Amino acid sequence: MTPSPRNSQTSTNGTDDVDVNLVVDDETLDELTALNGEAIVGIAVWEDSVAQALDAGELTDSAVDLDVYLESGVFFELYGVLCYPDLDSEPLSGTDAIDGKMAVLVAAGLALEDIAVDTEDSLVLVLGNEGEPLLYLNAGAWRLDEWEELPD
Repeated sequence: MTPSPRNSQTSTNGTDDVDVNLVVDDETLDELTALNGEAIVGIAVWEDSVAQALDAGELTDSAVDLDVYLESGVFFELYGVLCYPDLDSEPLSGTDAIDGKMAVLVAAGLALEDIAVDTEDSLVLVLGNEGEPLLYLNAGAWRLDEWEELPD
């Protein structure tokens, strides 16, 4: 399942056009909610992020790019993600800290509990275990794709 890029922007990296979604409309949200409850089989936190490349100031330490791999064979590419342990906390900071937290959660049996939007219609993935939210991923941009093999 790949939602149509109704609210997307195409960027060119020299050889390929990539559709990147910036917001989530009602129809796309309805399509994405079919993924609720899926087990997360892997998460890859990238060392370099779009926010760092653009020198986004204070967000540089907190915003990361990451991929979330679901058991069904699809994955989210998330850009400029802020990772919140709960709704009242500041975002986690530092690639190593975020990567470490993600590794522990995935090993403990993490699932995609819910898909939501923030006040600006940006994508928010709610990750948890047995219905308990453990981490909120607020993405500045995102896309959904299929995977055949998990990265190392």
